[in-house]
This record gives sequence, structure tokens and C-alpha cells, in this order.
Amino acid sequence: MRNSMQRSQSRENQNAATTRWIANTTVALLPVLACFLGGATQKWEEGLVITVLALYLLMRPPRFSLGTLTNIVLLSLFILTAVAFLPARWFFQPEWRAAVVNDFGIQLPSTLTPQPWITLSYLLSFAAGLSWLYVVSTQDLELHEARFQLRLFSSGIAVLAAICIAFYLAHTTLPFWHNEQSFGPFPDRNQTADLFGLTAIVILACAQDDVRKRRKRWIVWILALLPILAAIILNFSRAGVGILVAGSAFWLGAFAVRQRSPSRFTLAVSFLLLLLMALLLLGGQTFERFHLHDFGSASVSTDFRWQIFHDTFRLIRNSPWCGIGLGNFESIFAIFRDASFSGPRALHPESDWLWLWTELGWPAVVLTIVCIALLGSRVFPLRVGTNQGYRLAALIAALLFALHGIVDVSAHWVGTAFAAVFLLGLSGHRPLSLKMSKWVPILFRFVGVVMLVAGLTLVVATRSEQLFPGSVGVSSAKQLSAVADREGNYSETIALTTRALEWAPLDWQLYLTRAIAEVELKATSNAVDDFRRARFLEPIAYEVPLAEGNALLEYRPTLVVTAWREALRRAGPLRPEVYASMLNDASLRSPEVSPFLEAIGLSEHDLALPYLDRLSDASLNRALAQLLRNDPNLQSFSETEKLALFAFWSERGDPEEISRAVEQHPDWLRYAWFGIAKYKASKNDFRGAYELTERYGEPVALPRVATNFSLQDLEKRFADAPHYFGIGYELYRAQIQNGRVDDALLTARHFSQRPNSPAYFHFLEAQCWAEKQNWERAWNAWQAFKAAQAPATK
Repeated sequence: MRNSMQRSQSRENQNAATTRWIANTTVALLPVLACFLGGATQKWEEGLVITVLALYLLMRPPRFSLGTLTNIVLLSLFILTAVAFLPARWFFQPEWRAAVVNDFGIQLPSTLTPQPWITLSYLLSFAAGLSWLYVVSTQDLELHEARFQLRLFSSGIAVLAAICIAFYLAHTTLPFWHNEQSFGPFPDRNQTADLFGLTAIVILACAQDDVRKRRKRWIVWILALLPILAAIILNFSRAGVGILVAGSAFWLGAFAVRQRSPSRFTLAVSFLLLLLMALLLLGGQTFERFHLHDFGSASVSTDFRWQIFHDTFRLIRNSPWCGIGLGNFESIFAIFRDASFSGPRALHPESDWLWLWTELGWPAVVLTIVCIALLGSRVFPLRVGTNQGYRLAALIAALLFALHGIVDVSAHWVGTAFAAVFLLGLSGHRPLSLKMSKWVPILFRFVGVVMLVAGLTLVVATRSEQLFPGSVGVSSAKQLSAVADREGNYSETIALTTRALEWAPLDWQLYLTRAIAEVELKATSNAVDDFRRARFLEPIAYEVPLAEGNALLEYRPTLVVTAWREALRRAGPLRPEVYASMLNDASLRSPEVSPFLEAIGLSEHDLALPYLDRLSDASLNRALAQLLRNDPNLQSFSETEKLALFAFWSERGDPEEISRAVEQHPDWLRYAWFGIAKYKASKNDFRGAYELTERYGEPVALPRVATNFSLQDLEKRFADAPHYFGIGYELYRAQIQNGRVDDALLTARHFSQRPNSPAYFHFLEAQCWAEKQNWERAWNAWQAFKAAQAPATK
């Protein structure tokens, strides 16, 4: 009987240990999974992470309470997110809302948030984040279990860094990793740098603990640190280097001070210097991005990030305390662009804290700071034997993450946010000094049910393109409407976009797509209204009015002019390319718009060449004459544009016209010399034509002569290798230096008459003919040189 009870007790203990091991592994690897899944930036990826979290909440909900004050702070944060669903009339009405409703006829719901379904989607993500914070902060862990979680997390991120490096070297990536630099799982390299920088600090603590306990496992941690450092360098992000150096310095400094040993302090400084040396030697392009060579001349006002900050504060002043609701920044901020107007569309304010302030108001910022302070204070006391090294490293990493949030948005992506929250939760002193609560597990089991439904819905709706209300449904509607538009099913396109606009009434892409479909169904008046809405909600991208003009080209040419003028205004340096596409579309589909485009092309200096490029003969000469009447002195043209204009005029225009223009403006000769040379040649003034090439032609790149052979040696070498260009050129130079012009001419022509010879042999031939006073043949040889150069420069 006693043996049976002992076996039963042993089996229960074993099962409990297995359960705890699974729970510890799940908690440690969940942020690693989120980072591996592209940072969980896509909704199906986020759905997977939320589903795993929900299952954990259902099976092992938190049993301890974080205390009355912390609970009030967290509850207040959640309430602030829910304030967005209160009636808008209870709050101050901002001007942008009145403009959207009254001027553009956009029907907004009665709630404070203009897009409640979008806000609800982000509210669920916010609730998942708060739940994760509660889970990791209230874990009742033994000290060895806390160490296990931190080590497993660090090992997982080190493996992820190695995978990133392997994919980078193989020039490939995973299908759900979307990164412009082709390195790392996150779309933005700053999030990748954040993750690796924080992990490196924890790895230092792992290594130090093994050194202190005289375990050789510290070698493994140093080896794990190597891919982390390599990944930070290959990622080319200043954030990773800054977090790594600052975090290492803080942790090593605290370690040395607590030890109160000069030798330990010297060791810490030596390691930090070694780390800096490695980064300096291997950093390359990453350190160049710090602009240390011109740090003193760097202008903060010209940095795009600071311009975004300036405009974000303009938006904040409209709703300072209640915010605009989660998920609304991108849509509304576009209306407030001023200092940053010339940049691309801003998806976020380049700052976690400003983003929080904008969408939830300043009380949310204060509460977040209080929450971090309350949880951070739990790291004390840092007594020996309490994992003090690990906990301090985790706290330093979490605080650096929060500080970096001033100039980055890593806290708004699931992968990096879950990693930072995990470190903050494990920085607390254990065993816990918290009280158990009956209502906490009940509450979080309920939250787990909601999260499970939400997570599975995100996964299913995203993969199957179901039209569930919210951000996922909007994305699915855009994809389905694009398919319907390609298939010519414009009624379906209108139905899909109209339904999506019920969930996202401030989405400019939906209005643009619906407007183009309405044009095809001859609902022009509705289309014009939707085009106006799209242009208002996206005031920067030239593609919006350009698409509007293209859609209306065959139906309302008068409206095309207004739209295309706006497109050219927005296009900036891309104006010539955009204008050329307009010319092409108008010539094929609507000749009525051509006079408008002609007037623009002949009055705008940067658009003249794209317009002239489509003309020839008499029409080209008339256009050039009109161009000179509009701007007789070409004052609006830059030096580069003048060179391009006269090069084009010389190639395809009337030589007599260009000659008369230069007579009236002699200073134009340095631009128009080729056209004047052609004119002189047409009048048999070949000497004058060739002399212009010598005076204004670009220097010709000729081979370098590395040998000093005599003329006789070169003649013998040339006889042995008559196809070798280098020997031929050296022989030519020697013949010229010895006054044997005829022989040099024969050498140059030996190569110039061969089809694959370098172009400079035509130039050398021209020089010989000029030396012999045969100006016509010199001119012809120079023209052959110019023609041979053209294919080489294309």
C-alpha cells in the first residue's frame, strides 16, 4: 500500500514536472515563434501567435494578482482604448472630421473612432499584449526555471540569427519574410536590430553566470553571441549597434560596481573595448550610417523622421487627451502632412510613444510609464543568489527597448513587443511576493476564449480571404476587388469596395478602386466624388490623380486636365516620366487632351524634352520655335537641361534654325556646338566643324601606356600580333612622336575599319586627317567615332 502511494506520488510529481517544463518552454519560445513568423506583422501570423497564447491562458491562466495599483493602471489603459467607441459628440469635434463629412460626403459612424471595426481589430491585439504581460509577470517560477526560460529564449534568437545569415548568404528568404534589405524576418531592419541587440545583453548574463559557476558552457554562449553580432552588422541598422553597446556598457558597469573588484572592473572595460573594436573593424556600412565624419554639420530639421514628428504634433493637438482611436493613424495623418509633405506616405509616426499619444491620448503615455516603473521596481532587491545578473540584464534590455521607442516603432509589432515584454516580466524578483487571486484565473480564462476565437478567425479569414469585419476583411476585399476588376466584373468590384468602406471609410485605395469601376459602368458623377475623396485622403502620391486621369480619358476629357495637373504637381523629380506616360495614353485614347499636354510641355522646362521627343520634322521645328517664344533666353532651364535640349536639337532639329539661335545668343554655343558643327559641315566648312569638336568635345578616354618600347620593337610586335589593340595604340603613338603621320594613319585605319575595334581608333584617325589638313575626312572620322561611342554608352 505504501509503495503504491509512493509510486502514485512519484508519477504525479513527474507529470507536474513535465507540465511545468512544457509551460516554461511555451512561454520562452512564443516570442521566438512570433519573430520567426516575420515578426507576426501579417494578420495570419499574428493570429497564430494569439491562438497559442489563448491556449496557454485556457490551460495555465495566471493565478497571482499584480497588486491593486498595477491592476488599476492596466485596466485604465484598456479603458482608454475602449473610449474610442463612445459617441463622438461627447468630445471636441476636430476640423478634419467636419471636412471629411461636410466637404467630401464621407459617412462616418457616430463613434469617436472614425473606423470602429479597424479599432476593434487593434483592440484585440492590445488585449493580447496586456494578457502576455500579465502571464510573464505573474509566473510562479523557481530560480532555475527562470534561468531556463531566459536561456531558451536567447538560444532561439541566436538560432534565428544564424538562419538569417544563412539565407542572406544563399540570396534567398522564406515566403513570409518581407524585407527590402533581404535580411531578417521583419519588414523594417530596426525591428530586427532591436531583437538581436536585446538578446545579446541577455547572452552576456548567461555567459557570466557560467563563468562564475566555473562551467565551460560559457564557451557556448560566446559562440551564440557571434551570429548575433554578425546579424547586427549585416542588418546595417544603427539601432542594433547602439542597443548592443549601450546595454553591454550598462550591464558590465553594474556588474563591475556590484563586485567592487578592480580586476572585475578592468575585465568589464576590456570586454567592452574588445566588443567596440570588433564592431569598428567589421561594422563597415553599418558604422558609416552614423555619419560620424560630418556629425557637426548634420541638420536635425532636414531629417525625415523629425519632419514626421513635427506633423504628428499637429495631429495630436486636435485630440490631445482622448486620441483618434487605435488603427487610425495612417488614414488621418495624411491629412496633416506639412513639413513632411515631400516624403512617401507615412504608415506610422516613427515613434512608439507618439503613436500611443496620437491614438490613445496623453493619459495612455503617462499610464504606460507608470506601468513600466511599477514592474521595473520589482527587480529589487538584487541580492546574490536571486538570478540578479539575469534579471538586471533583462531589465536593462527592456528599458533600452522603451527608450528606443522614442525614435522607432518596435513596440507596435508583435514579435519585438512580445520579446521585450517577456524580458520585462522575467526581470522581477522571485520567489514572487504577490497574492493569489480567485478572479484572476477566471478573468484570463474568459480572455483566453475570446483570444482563441479571435486568433482562429484571423488565420482562417486571412488564408481564405473571407470578408470578416475589420482590417482582415478590408484586405480581403481589396484582393477580391482586384481580381474582379481584372476580369471586367465592375459591379462586383463596386459591391466589394462599398462593403469594405463600411469598415474602413478613410481608406483611399477603396475609393480609387471603386471610382475606376464606376467610370467603366458610366456612373461618372459617382466616380468624380470618389476620386475627390481618394485625392483628399492621399494628398501625396501622384499615382492617384494619374489613375483618375487615365480612367476618365475616354469619357470626360475636361476632367482629365485637372487630374493630370495635380499628378504632375505631386510627381516631383518623376515629372518627366509621368508626363511621358500621359503623352502616350493621350495619343492612343484621347486626341482632345493633346493640346493641353502640348501647352504644358512647351511651358515647363523639365517637360520639354519628353514632349519634343515625340515630334519630328516640321512639327518639331514649330514646337522648338514656340518653346523659344515662351522662354527666349531659356532662363528656366538648368545647365543639364540646356545640354540635353541642344543635344536633342542638334540630332533631330533644323541646323539653320539652331545656327540662327546661336547667332542671337553666342553663349549658347557651348551647348549647341554639335548642331553648329553639323551646320558648318552642311555648308562644306569641314574645318570649322572639326575645330568645334576639338574645342567643345568631351575628352576621349585612351589606354594607358605602360611600356617604353622603341618604334622598331613595336613594329615587329605589331607584325606578330596585328589584332592586338594595345600594341596598335602604342605603335600609333610612337609613329606620331616620330613625325610619321601617314604610317600612324594607316595604323589607326587598320583598326577603325574592323567592326569590333574600340571607338577611339576612329578618333585617332580623325586626328591624323586633321594633321594632314584633310578636314572633310577628319570630320567624317570624328562622326564615325561618335556613332561608335553611342552603343557603348547605352
